[in-house]
Amino acid sequence: MVALALDSPEGATVTVSERLVFPVSTGITDGQALVLVRDGTTAWHLLRTCAHLRPDESIVVHDAMGGVGSLAVQLARSFGAGKVIATETSQLRRRRAVKLGADIAVEAGVEGLCERLVEANDGRQVDVVLDPGGMFSPSIDAVAPFGRVVCHGADRAESVELKRIHGGSRAVIGFWFAHCLERPEMIARALSELFGLTSAGRLRPLVDDDYSLTEPGR
Repeated sequence: MVALALDSPEGATVTVSERLVFPVSTGITDGQALVLVRDGTTAWHLLRTCAHLRPDESIVVHDAMGGVGSLAVQLARSFGAGKVIATETSQLRRRRAVKLGADIAVEAGVEGLCERLVEANDGRQVDVVLDPGGMFSPSIDAVAPFGRVVCHGADRAESVELKRIHGGSRAVIGFWFAHCLERPEMIARALSELFGLTSAGRLRPLVDDDYSLTEPGR
């Protein structure tokens, strides 16, 4: 086990398994590293492992200025997505999503959302949707045949009607970060690319608080 101390007003110390300790690349701040470990790993696996996003495919990122969403927008652009469509609740947050790399950002309200997503994709259904919860129904209707909806985040009771899946040749995939903790190699694989993109200036984790990590002892 390894003890890590957070250089914060609370002075918290956590103990973790050595299998879940990863070296931080040069030039990456502790705050960025903390964001990338969880939110970055989640965003990476949503795109790579779950959605299998292919170059030139269109993708919708709900809650685009959230921790996972803001990284997913940037990663989708870096991975060669054809069109990145963000949804957000306010005009300010939509403008910020576009600055991060989204091609277009639309209002996030459920009412009329399917139509807005299709319109944002030049009148065509989309290939991939990342849904953190609460957006499933309009999202599945906006997905083209052989498209994918990846559900992550809060556990919200939303039913999935089988006819809406097989009737549209669509896939619904779930993701829960805790399962990556049981497979540290999944975190290491994601962090390798995430740290590289961040060091190269192609990925900008949004850091709210400034924490410093130190290693007091084993």
